[in-house]
Amino acid sequence: MAEKKNHHYVPQSYQRLFSNDGKSIGIYNIKKNITFNQSSIKNTMSKDYFYSKDEKIEDALGDIERYCMWAFHKLVDNPDYNLHEVERLNILVYLMIQHGRTAYMSKILGDDVNKITLEMFKRFSGIKEIDPHLVFCFDEPPLFSLSVYAGMIVYVADLAFKIVNIDSNCDYSFITSDCPAFLANPYFDYLGYPGVKTLGYKGLCIMMPLTPKLLIMFYDSDVYKVGTRNGKVVINKQNEIEEINKLIASEAYELLVYNPKYHITSSVKEYAQRVKTSPKTFNFFNNKQNKLPFIHILDKAKSLNPKSCYQEDLFREYANYLIKNPDVRKYLEGLGGSASIEDKHKLYEELRKRK
Repeated sequence: MAEKKNHHYVPQSYQRLFSNDGKSIGIYNIKKNITFNQSSIKNTMSKDYFYSKDEKIEDALGDIERYCMWAFHKLVDNPDYNLHEVERLNILVYLMIQHGRTAYMSKILGDDVNKITLEMFKRFSGIKEIDPHLVFCFDEPPLFSLSVYAGMIVYVADLAFKIVNIDSNCDYSFITSDCPAFLANPYFDYLGYPGVKTLGYKGLCIMMPLTPKLLIMFYDSDVYKVGTRNGKVVINKQNEIEEINKLIASEAYELLVYNPKYHITSSVKEYAQRVKTSPKTFNFFNNKQNKLPFIHILDKAKSLNPKSCYQEDLFREYANYLIKNPDVRKYLEGLGGSASIEDKHKLYEELRKRK
């Protein structure tokens, strides 16, 4: 059996959703300011032994991707497809794991761990000046990052689900990036605290472009109403699509990705360069005017004052319950993957045939 050493931190199956031929995609390198209209999927957003030399890790990720892709393709064929609860949870797992498995998140968590550990070392050793070459790190940082976010999935299981759909007659499209799944919180931006991404907080959103015309969104339904009364979210305005692409660009690490049939606008490229050169938070609101008007903040949520409320008031009711009841949290964590192999195969075979 050939050794699986080329690990994609953004799966090839996902990249193909932005491809015309199943073999190549368009990429824009932010740092180098270079565009490649035909980049091989086989060699894009991958590194040798990125996670570990233990092939079981890559195999386990492959299983998650395979099950989720069945649901993704159903949504691509029919954005109104009514997801089974297991399919919804599979997609949520996929997004959380994808958020944690990238090169960027691996670096961020590794840097944070090193910084905290150095401070603790200085405090307990009494040494004020530390050798600048001293670094505390993990042997396999991406695996650590992956495990952190995989362990947090239970905290976001309460979020509602929507597909944001670009009108078929519209010439504009979504891009994606080397960090395709990301966290956002328009609510805290509205309250005057942009950039808040705490998993348990009210107003949390988890997003990921699915195709050039579809975007996945998990959101706090106690804070937002998303789309129209019939549940659909269809957009066709260039400025809204442009703002979503800027949000995607603000979360990217090195690469923006697009379907070669379309393109990335110069304004999005320029925005990506500014953000990477001088980091700043994407703002959902401009003078209280929402740049993404399909996300409506409910009136009942607008009265929260983060400065004067109790800490627990910042958390969603579901997250507060898990925090106060760790036995329930452990029970829910234990449910993941607890079904027998036979039952899993039977369930997924039924889901594959589901219309």
